[in-house]
Amino acid sequence: MGFIITIIILTGVTFAIIFLMYMMLSNFTPGQSKVQTDVDKMKEEIQPWMDELVDWKKEELDLLSFNNINKEVKKGIVKTAKGILTSIYQEPLIAYSFKQYFGNKKNAVLYARTADREFQYRIREKAVAVSVNGQPLGLIKEDGRLLNPETKQLTARINRTDDELTLPIIIKDREVAGLLKPTLDQEFSSNDRAFEFVNQMDSADEELILSLSIWEILRKEVPLPVLAEEDFV
Repeated sequence: MGFIITIIILTGVTFAIIFLMYMMLSNFTPGQSKVQTDVDKMKEEIQPWMDELVDWKKEELDLLSFNNINKEVKKGIVKTAKGILTSIYQEPLIAYSFKQYFGNKKNAVLYARTADREFQYRIREKAVAVSVNGQPLGLIKEDGRLLNPETKQLTARINRTDDELTLPIIIKDREVAGLLKPTLDQEFSSNDRAFEFVNQMDSADEELILSLSIWEILRKEVPLPVLAEEDFV
């Protein structure tokens, strides 16, 4: 009887080791098809939230807050997170889901959704590739520049400065918005706007502002590896 129990235990341990190795290998260097499969699963997981999102209008950008409800972070071999960013009136505006693959380097995917647009961020060490509604928009570099995916020319940028509470978002040398930046001694409440100001813009400008802002807000909310400060400025 003791021999049978030992065999059962050893078999269970063997299967556990094999499963652990499979999880590590499949999430260490995921290919494009693996990432897309994960994104599809992430969409399904937060679908109930997406159905509740407020219809997006230009005014919503000015009403966006840092308030993150239904926030859930799981840490293990694969780290995940999800939640909803609301307006200053607690209305759900942006649902998101995040997955950090195995390893101590930035290798992750973030899916975010407004009522009318979906944003996908493929996060790597040197840049974050962002697409909107399935179409490549650009590469967000570590210094906040958004580069055209084909020409690598500057499309827009968010200026990350240490001595200011506002992060200017600039398109074609025009400051179109100012995103507020929480500091160690100042945290924003759910009623505080994420933007200090939003200037007049067209739909293309709004897409760029949203793409940069969603990443800027959520990169500090999700379990990315802790990197040196110079990686963020």
